Amino acid sequence: MFRTPVLVPVLVFSLIMLGLLYVAKYQRPPVPGRLLPKTPQTLHIDADQLSDALEHGPWVSPGLSGRVLYKIGYRSCPDCISYEHTEFKDLHAANVDTRVILYARRNLSSAPERAVIADLACTREWPIYERWMSDVEGAYYFNYGVPPAPETSERRSACLEWGRIVRDRVGQIMARNGWNMEVPALFWKNDKGEWRFFLGDDARGKRLIRRELGVPLH
Repeated sequence: MFRTPVLVPVLVFSLIMLGLLYVAKYQRPPVPGRLLPKTPQTLHIDADQLSDALEHGPWVSPGLSGRVLYKIGYRSCPDCISYEHTEFKDLHAANVDTRVILYARRNLSSAPERAVIADLACTREWPIYERWMSDVEGAYYFNYGVPPAPETSERRSACLEWGRIVRDRVGQIMARNGWNMEVPALFWKNDKGEWRFFLGDDARGKRLIRRELGVPLH
């Protein structure tokens, strides 16, 4: 099975510094009054920047060889969990590689959550993610323990911040395209090589994503 190699600390730090500079340069306020898209949309502005942010993000995946779907969210996001429970099994059966980027919300995440997210970003191990998402958070910590806190090393601290930087960077790209960043944020390429996206968990949206990715409908 395909495994992305663990990045050395210097590379992680470099990515974070570049991300911080990017967000600082392009920081923009949220788009006022914009609702979630009702159907998948095409990203027209800074598609190359989106490619760079997603492909070099701390994603974990089952390592499948088909189409790629990126999903950005945080651990306790109800719509993110709902999307996975209803879609991931069929996506994987259709050979779609689900690449998940998790971030810990600043001031709204628990210490165990931050520790696991840092561990995921440092190790890039899909089995850790599967175990964490298949159980209640508290039960996972009881059964498997809590990894070392991000504060225990510069590398773990950098890995924790990595997901936040990617989320902020993608959020600014979405703002320049006229959309507020909501999660789950889903991104994939169509047959023309264009970036497509959908925000949130919606039955119609999920059907249309399946159609574009060649996944059988329910």
